[in-house]
Amino acid sequence: MSKTIKSFLLLIMLSSFPTAFLNAANFVAWDKKGDKWLQQTSTHFSISYLEVHQENATRVLKIAEQVHQQLQPFFKVTPEKRTEIILLDDIDNLSGHESTLEYGEIRLVMSPPTDINTIEIEDDWLPITLAHEYSYILQMQLSQGTLRGLFISAEFTPAMLLEGVAIYLEKNNQLKTDRLDSSNFHMQIRLQVQSEQLQDLQKVVLHNREWPLTSTYIYGAYFINYLAKTYGEEKLLTFLENYSQNLISYLFLNRETEKVYGKDFLTLWQDFKVDLNNEFSEQIKTLEKQEVDGETLFSSPFIQATASSIEGLLVNKINGEDRHEIAQYHDEKWHSITPTNQLKDIDSHPQAGLITTRTINYVDGHQYNDIFLYNNNNWRRLTERARFTNVRFTPDGKSILATRIVAGLSELWLLNIENKNSTLKLWQGTENVILGEFDIAPSGEFLVASIKYPQSQWKLMTFDLNSKQWKNISDQQGNENSPEFLADGSILYSANYTGISNIYRLDFKKSTITQWTAVIGGAFQPIWQAGLGLVFQSYEKNSYTIRHIEKPEPITVFAYSNVQHHDKKVLQLNEQIEISPPVSYSTWQTIQPHSWLPVLYVDEVRSLVGLNTYGGDALGRHNYEIYALWDVKNKLGSYLFEYRYDNRWAIAYLHDYKFKNVSLDKLNPHYQISSNQTYVAQRNHIFSAWEDKLSFHAGISMSFDSLFYQPTNIQQTEPTFDIDATEITTGIALTFDNREYYFNVPDVGWGHYYDFTFEENILNSDFNGQKYQTQWRVTWDLPGRITILTRLSAGYSSDDAKRYSLGGNNLKQEMNLFDRNSQAIRGYDDVALVGHVYATQRIEINSLLMRFERNWGLFPLGMGDIAGTVFVDSGSAWDVGEKYDPITGFGAQIQLEFKLGYNYALPINLGYAYGTDDALGKDYFYLNFGSAY
Repeated sequence: MSKTIKSFLLLIMLSSFPTAFLNAANFVAWDKKGDKWLQQTSTHFSISYLEVHQENATRVLKIAEQVHQQLQPFFKVTPEKRTEIILLDDIDNLSGHESTLEYGEIRLVMSPPTDINTIEIEDDWLPITLAHEYSYILQMQLSQGTLRGLFISAEFTPAMLLEGVAIYLEKNNQLKTDRLDSSNFHMQIRLQVQSEQLQDLQKVVLHNREWPLTSTYIYGAYFINYLAKTYGEEKLLTFLENYSQNLISYLFLNRETEKVYGKDFLTLWQDFKVDLNNEFSEQIKTLEKQEVDGETLFSSPFIQATASSIEGLLVNKINGEDRHEIAQYHDEKWHSITPTNQLKDIDSHPQAGLITTRTINYVDGHQYNDIFLYNNNNWRRLTERARFTNVRFTPDGKSILATRIVAGLSELWLLNIENKNSTLKLWQGTENVILGEFDIAPSGEFLVASIKYPQSQWKLMTFDLNSKQWKNISDQQGNENSPEFLADGSILYSANYTGISNIYRLDFKKSTITQWTAVIGGAFQPIWQAGLGLVFQSYEKNSYTIRHIEKPEPITVFAYSNVQHHDKKVLQLNEQIEISPPVSYSTWQTIQPHSWLPVLYVDEVRSLVGLNTYGGDALGRHNYEIYALWDVKNKLGSYLFEYRYDNRWAIAYLHDYKFKNVSLDKLNPHYQISSNQTYVAQRNHIFSAWEDKLSFHAGISMSFDSLFYQPTNIQQTEPTFDIDATEITTGIALTFDNREYYFNVPDVGWGHYYDFTFEENILNSDFNGQKYQTQWRVTWDLPGRITILTRLSAGYSSDDAKRYSLGGNNLKQEMNLFDRNSQAIRGYDDVALVGHVYATQRIEINSLLMRFERNWGLFPLGMGDIAGTVFVDSGSAWDVGEKYDPITGFGAQIQLEFKLGYNYALPINLGYAYGTDDALGKDYFYLNFGSAY
């Protein structure tokens, strides 16, 4: 039987670069007509931005310089090059992104937080976000002047240390509070103490996906704070410097802690856990005695979008395992209404139906929210790229009020459901005035919203829809959010008046506030549902939980006084900071290679050594990657070059060698060596539709195969392919992809992928005619963490065109749009069948078996998820005039997710396949790296 030996590294190259053309990430959104990118610089920063955001860019640069002045005295280092800031307004969610792998970079999205999260309670989100991201970069600079600084310094730094130092140093800002003093962080760590299962260092040192989902942040922050308050900041900096300057830093974590603190890391961690218990145990005992939390309805790792209705409680259920859906709770049961995806907000009306907002990811890089109406079992889209996030019906159900943020400014709009052209902007905020969640009074005359002014807490305010004026409600100390009107005109809302978020009822007529819950964690998102009473979401030891109290009793009642709206103090910027005049954006300043990685691979056929480098510009539009490998055993060179322009244009060149055992003597293999050079150019997303799930693509590929070495004087298998051949094709492809991914499901959770490709041989190709191929992959979501994948594929090529091959284990190549010449049938050699026509079928059952999430001590090696697959492959390849004669293989696979360097996941697949055909089949075990898809 034939056998093709392929290097793991080269297999990744061969199988990944065509599909990577479709999946280029981290690029700024495509330019719209009239867009112009500019750059400005200050002493320590360079900012890239669209011309329309000039004023924002100047302010960000000044804030960034002030952040540098606040943080530099602690770190005592300054980056040798300016830190790149990319100012974006193409995503409707807060996202600060930093990268030190190529160069110091901060991606800043101009969308401040508007709901409950770990940043929204801060005085000013922009300095906090910049300080947090810049702290990472300064931590990486601690390795300046060392051998480690020549390599990727973040590679072996636990995220717990990076995040912990960044959050701890927020106390150095010029504002009022930091997250270590926030009720949100206290809530999360308090519940960990209450669970009596404070996490081990081996878990926290990893980026893990167990509750709490923010464990890296909260444990890191409190641990760094413990070190600083117990041993002082000077020792903390000494420890960070010594650790960062070690070439193999992960081997010296314990040595450096012993040197600086007199204890190893694990002992320090145990002391830290004792300190946490001492700090929170008495408070927990008191809260447990006073607890009023109601009955459980639904639990999930995520907070849910909820709404009341006349027929029952509505919840957009997201559990991380199953397809998202709007479900209704009545008669003590959940009833499914309709599937959803990336839903953000929901409201109901007895006649109009359901109004929702959800995020759509466009191929051009924009991620925008839009409004959708659900009525009579049908969805209707009301807006197109309008960016609305929160939405509420007016009492008559004919109009809706909606909020959005554009260029960092909050807006309130009135929209007519039946007339898309009837829209009215009711209000637009000024800089750093953020409009959060809101609700409309039963009268329809005013609304109540949570609104935040600079250097102020989130407060409830009323907005008169006629006069369009805001008015304060009370001056009670605390953050107030998530208002919901009751039928009598009073308001339910969440507030942290006591340092713990609970549910309160505000009575306008009596000017009183009544506390209705007393939870240990936090209570959020209150609504009133007939039959259930008060419904809210509680942050608990193991999840968020939707709870209800049918007849809530007053816990405390106190009066509030009306206060008038007054201007808030704004952050004062240093106007003496020097900023250069704006100039046109230049790609060349950041495009050069910034990282070199060694490559090594050895098997029974080849021994490869080489280098890999990659780079890209600050906007993520121009990206390239280069591999150069030398086979010291066979004296052969292999190369890969790939260039991408965002996710539209791509070119690639690959030169490698294939080894095929052609000996009939299984115990004495002899390998035929063939050389392959492939050139690919591709233009993706020429046309897109259906929320960009349908796309049209085009490409050209040139493949040159030649015989490099042929064994002699042995009994050999018969050749099945022309080894010396040139194939040059141009083609077009149509794809449809609505697949969804869930938190606790390996790979795809649900959805369809379909493609149809047409290729024509051109120019000096040794082949003629056309090639047609199609495939349809469907992932079915079963209850829990189990999915079923079914795949059908077929291909036809003209008599003079290159034939297809079936067999082998390379599933990734099946996803290539162009130059897709083989189909996998596990349990067989790579070239088990050949023909001008093929048809294949596959069924797989996939399941997440275990979430281990544990590191091996402090050594940068751990284990994440363990997933399992059982599969059956079947198919046939034949020439026109011959009959369909299928071969079948089946088997099983275990995927072990190894965690390398604390931060990176490497899936390793261990599998067994058995081919049932007596002549062609075989049974074998296999090992490969990376996702099978």
